[in-house]
Amino acid sequence: MKHLNVKNTLFLLTLLLSLKASHLSAQSLTDSIHWISLEEAGKRFLKKPQPIIIYLYETDNDSCRMQSQDVFCKKEVADYINILFLPVKIDVHTKDSLLFFDGIYRRNTGAHGKIHDLVFELSGMKKDFPAFVLFNKQAVGQTFKGYKNRDQIFRFLIYYGEEMYESLKYEDWYACHLKGFPPGKAQIMSRLYVKWKDVNDLENLQKEKRKKVLLNFYNYYKTSCSLMRMRGFNSPKIAKVLNEHYYPVNIDVFTKDTLRIRGQEYVNSESTGSYHDLPVHALEANMKFPAFLIMDEDGNVLYKTRQFLLPQDLECILKYYAEDAYKEEPFEKFQEQFIPSVDKY
Repeated sequence: MKHLNVKNTLFLLTLLLSLKASHLSAQSLTDSIHWISLEEAGKRFLKKPQPIIIYLYETDNDSCRMQSQDVFCKKEVADYINILFLPVKIDVHTKDSLLFFDGIYRRNTGAHGKIHDLVFELSGMKKDFPAFVLFNKQAVGQTFKGYKNRDQIFRFLIYYGEEMYESLKYEDWYACHLKGFPPGKAQIMSRLYVKWKDVNDLENLQKEKRKKVLLNFYNYYKTSCSLMRMRGFNSPKIAKVLNEHYYPVNIDVFTKDTLRIRGQEYVNSESTGSYHDLPVHALEANMKFPAFLIMDEDGNVLYKTRQFLLPQDLECILKYYAEDAYKEEPFEKFQEQFIPSVDKY
């Protein structure tokens, strides 16, 4: 009869139990995103269009585990997705029939190995997961492949969540965001070049020297607003145009202060959410950001926009009005001849 070494046996048993507990703990670790089914996302989208993020994952995949444990567990990432997106998570090997937004069920027929037919249709992938499929409010989609860390995932989340696609190609947004928010850094703005004025001082400033006015409506919840201030308005050459030809005013759209302009007084009555009455009035209650307007010396609105602009496009618009070219020719003609002095991004 073979005698067991009790000490060694207890050690092995303890080790096995420890490993099993560790494995179960890793499996049970969930992220902080409020995932919903594909069918539920379709129903909610029809009631109120929102961008959709579909996360395609494998259960036994280290990159997918890292995506969940290292990125989706970050509060800032989870909050951003939960607030702005309809989030869907799909196991790429699922045997379930999935009802897609076109009203047609997709099955796992085995045509793509273990990969579900819908997963392959959306991503074209059979391996190297995870992947993300993003749909905008117009139900136009784009696939992003591979593990994304915090900085990388925010690039396309902001692009879709803040509707940058309405004015920019993703490649342009990516390049501009990469310059403004390099990997591992929150933002770069070593000094302010723009001499921002207080809106309540405009009347006295105009008495001293008449200038055009730029009202920038700043929403601190929108990363795109921060980026446009950093890469756009705060570009030294653009700031020079602003300081010489305009009174630039930066208005917090949620401020509780009383603001006066053109003889009228505005307060935050919270009639439109938490927005101040001045930006609500100026933007005609269409609260999309980034947003700014340009007024002439008499307070007449010359230009208004609710979109992110690259530095070159911003410079062109500012000079068009600063040089009074708008009195002589249409913007399109001015733009064709315009030679930018700033970098594209």
